[in-house]
Amino acid sequence: MVTEASQATYGRPSLERAQDDPGERQFRRRLRLYQELTVRGGVALVIIAFQLVFPIEPPVIARGISLLALFGLFLNGPYFLAARNGRAFRTQAYVRMLVDVLLLSVGLYFAGGLAAAHFLGVYLIVMIYAGITFSSRACLTATAAATVSYVTIVSLQQAGLLSAPFELPNATMIAAFNLMLLNITGGLTAVLARALRESRRRLRSTYQELERFVEAIPDVIYVVDRAGRLTLWNQKLQSVTGRRGETLKGAPLIDLLAEEDRAAFVAAVAAGCENRPFEIEARLCGADGTMIAYQWTGAPLTDERGHVSGLTGVGRDVTERKRAEDILRQRESEMRQLQKIEAIGRLAGGVAHDFNNVLTVVIGRCQLMLSRHQPGDPAYNDLDQIESTAQRAAGLTRQLLAFSRNQDSARQPLDLNATVTSISDMLARLIGENIELAVELDPKLDLVLGDPAQIEQVIVNFAVNARDAMPNGGRLTIATRNIMLQESFVAAHPAATAGPNVLLEVHDTGTGMDEATLQRVFEPFFTTKAPGKGCGLGLSTVYGIVKQHGGYAAVESEPGQGATFRVYVPRIEVPVVAPRADAGRGPLPGGEETILLVEDEEAVRNLVSEILSRLGYRVLVAADGIAALALSQRCREPIHLLLTDVIMPGMDGRELAERMMVLRPDTRILFMSGYADPPIPADVLLQKPVTLAALARKVADVLHQPALAG
Repeated sequence: MVTEASQATYGRPSLERAQDDPGERQFRRRLRLYQELTVRGGVALVIIAFQLVFPIEPPVIARGISLLALFGLFLNGPYFLAARNGRAFRTQAYVRMLVDVLLLSVGLYFAGGLAAAHFLGVYLIVMIYAGITFSSRACLTATAAATVSYVTIVSLQQAGLLSAPFELPNATMIAAFNLMLLNITGGLTAVLARALRESRRRLRSTYQELERFVEAIPDVIYVVDRAGRLTLWNQKLQSVTGRRGETLKGAPLIDLLAEEDRAAFVAAVAAGCENRPFEIEARLCGADGTMIAYQWTGAPLTDERGHVSGLTGVGRDVTERKRAEDILRQRESEMRQLQKIEAIGRLAGGVAHDFNNVLTVVIGRCQLMLSRHQPGDPAYNDLDQIESTAQRAAGLTRQLLAFSRNQDSARQPLDLNATVTSISDMLARLIGENIELAVELDPKLDLVLGDPAQIEQVIVNFAVNARDAMPNGGRLTIATRNIMLQESFVAAHPAATAGPNVLLEVHDTGTGMDEATLQRVFEPFFTTKAPGKGCGLGLSTVYGIVKQHGGYAAVESEPGQGATFRVYVPRIEVPVVAPRADAGRGPLPGGEETILLVEDEEAVRNLVSEILSRLGYRVLVAADGIAALALSQRCREPIHLLLTDVIMPGMDGRELAERMMVLRPDTRILFMSGYADPPIPADVLLQKPVTLAALARKVADVLHQPALAG
């Protein structure tokens, strides 16, 4: 069943009969009836006029023929009344056709029967009309009826049952020739009628396929005249605009567009009328009043003389495409920002590496000198102050390394609620009494894999940043909750991870930030504070820590509206074993093993060599990897430990360790670096800057571990 909503509405009727409604079908039948009655009446009037101009002798025969013509004209009334109800329309048409043949046969008899053989062509009127209007079958039926009727009249005349008013010379030959011509013409007319019917059927089938094809296209298909009025369209235009076909027919297409886009569309139509294709974006007013972004294309339609008669084209909904383009632009912007931050991070890591070498020497030498003095000595306080200052500088390098994601972290299953609760009192004192601290924690919060100290540093940095943004007081809100990040969110924010996450949200009511500040908020050394009030590493450290935890950090802010920082960290799916706790302080362990020390920085190399020698170890020293391999080959005694820097010119520490494991499988490996990318496992890494205690304990721990090659 075809519903009204699923029917296509066009500016001209469909050729597919299956889609005609009863009213349309009845209209066409009445139209054919009027044409038939008109032809019949016209033939009758022509016969009467012919009798008046060329009267047939005797007059009685002429009057009889005229009366038959008038009777045929009179029958138009009953025919019309009988056909009004629409019942048995085809049967009535056949009856009318046979009555016409009968009347023509009677007229021919009055005209002389065989003697009127030269008037047989009058039958062609019925045959031709029957073939064109009805079918080839009707044409053949009319031909057969005419032939039978005339042959019957002639046969009755030859048998003496009917009289012949007069005789025509060679009447039999004329009758035979005319009958043969009549049947040939009838047969040809039937063939032409059949061909016409078949072409109609093919045209109807082609139109139906085209109609289905047009309706299957999800875009708007339209045809307009030169004035821009709709003459043809598909169902898509009706469904989008919510208008019915009768309201669209003849309506200007620009009336369906947004007012701001109409001028451009009119100009495009004008270009199309000049035989130039066009492509333009203009919003289409939807059924609910919303404006839908559409891309319109158009091309001219030309008539048989080559003149542009109208335009045809396609309107395509580009809402999703424009949304995708917006997401792509946002993603490209974020990727550029990420690449910029990554580049700065690599630079910061390189700076931290060199700075760590300097601090290793300063801190190590201070500790060695402190070991030679007592707390009461005059130089002790100076050395202690130098070491404390160097340790603060080491804290800055740790922030740089956290930003560049090369700082080692002790991650373990972590409850952010416990972390926030444990530092709440400290945060309250940190931000001051004029700022209200509000904590909103999700009691069913999932666990994450994180370093407690680093997560605390993230929260503290957010709090300090918020405090500086609220010099006159305000409200600081720290909230946690579970959140599910969808693929659409990750598509717009590529640094995020789809799936279940834990959200840490920090909101302040401070001065807020403009767009330019937001673009640089996570850059190291970028700060809006006055000189001496901040170094610009707080939020960049947050960025590095969050990245190191596999999370995503975002910020929203407007001037005068405060700022909201959000940190998304993936939740852990399975329990994770926490790292082993530090053994704590105690006497510095030593030994008598042989250690191969490889360090390209001379000051660091000398310091570490001196510390290891004081701890009782036998130390072999090399300035690079090639020298270390050569020294290893010359040494005939076991080498118990390879202590090597990671980043060195020529052969780096990793390659050196691999070769040493081949040459000496029993040798343990310990890396020493402040900058390692990719990261090195914590159990074989000694972080720079190196302190005396950390060096002693780490060397002892590794010497008691199994060899890596084993």
